[in-house]
Amino acid sequence: MDRDRVEITELHAIKQLSQMFTTKIWDTAVFALTYANRVLPPSEIETNEKAAEWFKERIKEFQEVIVRTLVESGVLQDKAREVPVVPAGYYKPTRRMSNPRELYDRPDWFNPFWYSCANQME
Repeated sequence: MDRDRVEITELHAIKQLSQMFTTKIWDTAVFALTYANRVLPPSEIETNEKAAEWFKERIKEFQEVIVRTLVESGVLQDKAREVPVVPAGYYKPTRRMSNPRELYDRPDWFNPFWYSCANQME
């Protein structure tokens, strides 16, 4: 997530996994948007509230690309939207974030990430 967009190689991997394992693989999958705590909001964003809004919008943008790719791979639209897309931070503190579990929109990314993983396994 620390880049401006989903890489073409990542989208290609989604399509290949769908072909190799059928689209049922996505019934138990979770997309982790790694390094989310390394993401910097644009410099014109001055408040934490606006940074949180920007961050949530960025997650939605990534999710839309992933959903579109899943649908192109043969996954039904409703099923594609059910696959969790969860931001996950780098585990070490950074200069900008001394608490590595904190993101702009939540105090702790770790618990929601693991909750999503456990929920997909039910």
